Amino acid sequence: MMQDFSNKVNLKDLNVKRIYNILRENSQMTKSELARESHLSFVSVSKICSSLEESGLVEVSDKGARTGGRKAALITFKPDSLWSIAIDIHRTDHMEMGILDLNNKIIDRKGFEIPESVNLEEILHLIEEGIRILSLEGARIIIGICIGISAVYDPKSSILLQSSNSIFERVNLVRYLQEKLPEHHFIIENDANLASLSQAGLPSHVNNQLFLFFTQGIGLGIIINGELYRGTNGFAGELGHIKVTGFSKSCKCGGNGCFRTVATLYSIAEDLGELNLLKKIKNKKYSEQLLNRYMNEERDVVDRVNLTIEKIGEVLADLFDLFNPEEIILGGNMTSILSHQISSIRKGCRQLSNLAREVDIQIRVMDKPSNDLVLQGAGERVFRYWFDFEFSPVSSEA
Repeated sequence: MMQDFSNKVNLKDLNVKRIYNILRENSQMTKSELARESHLSFVSVSKICSSLEESGLVEVSDKGARTGGRKAALITFKPDSLWSIAIDIHRTDHMEMGILDLNNKIIDRKGFEIPESVNLEEILHLIEEGIRILSLEGARIIIGICIGISAVYDPKSSILLQSSNSIFERVNLVRYLQEKLPEHHFIIENDANLASLSQAGLPSHVNNQLFLFFTQGIGLGIIINGELYRGTNGFAGELGHIKVTGFSKSCKCGGNGCFRTVATLYSIAEDLGELNLLKKIKNKKYSEQLLNRYMNEERDVVDRVNLTIEKIGEVLADLFDLFNPEEIILGGNMTSILSHQISSIRKGCRQLSNLAREVDIQIRVMDKPSNDLVLQGAGERVFRYWFDFEFSPVSSEA
């Protein structure tokens, strides 16, 4: 019988990836520790570590505890051996770019203001300039570039749909960027998906998670069994346009009573007649100002914020019944209000979900800037693509 070598090669690749991922999560381990954690033989682990060292992805040193008469070799993950670039354009007036190491730590960043009169070519030029600066004129080895955007992205056609910025509507952004910078690999991803991946990349061992990302709209990042769930056409998580009860305000989509018309900072400012104030002082300051006014019992603010909190609890109850996640995270541009009202949000969810009352439902607020969430999630997105499709350490018998 002819021997099939393909399965052996695939198994070898899987073992190398398993060791590398363990090192990424733990930073530094001995070969014995790696063997126990990976359930591979010490000999196999030694060969894999030699391959990773030869590829420049890890460092091997004899600084571990003594085992018998010798010191155990320490295998150290090298996060600065390769880099990714993340681009956040979920806002219409600002673009943030960052360079991240393999641990998704933002090492440097560059921001660009986007004027209302900007066109696509000008944005492409800003992206090109940012990549040049962050890559140190090409001195850093870039494994991929991920762009987070507030839009529905169709991975089959590579077309952006329902973008918050009309410049990108029905545009194949990857094609334009690839034509300008063919040496780089570009990935487009919805901003809420990236916010969720910013947490999934941590060694928290949470495999089923929902991330509600409150920005100009409301997106939902869905992590199932540790992987991002996009749905058949990549449209999963379009939460902003689901309908809430007892609310009929018209939405720009043409419908009425959409979740985004009641539960975003923009919708609150609109109903309070304060859109100009929001535009002037920006999201973070406006959110903090609203919270201060709420605590001072300004009646219009109290009523409007309470309505938002009530509808968030209502939607979370539905989501918990549908997905039964290990945790639900709330993040974005009004975390000061959400943090203050988290107990009310949990209470509202429990009141409307029988299942949520049966367990200790985990709902928390991620009080981190939206830009950082998108950038770190983009770094994780690039790493996963590279790890699955391009990762190729020096071949060794493992």
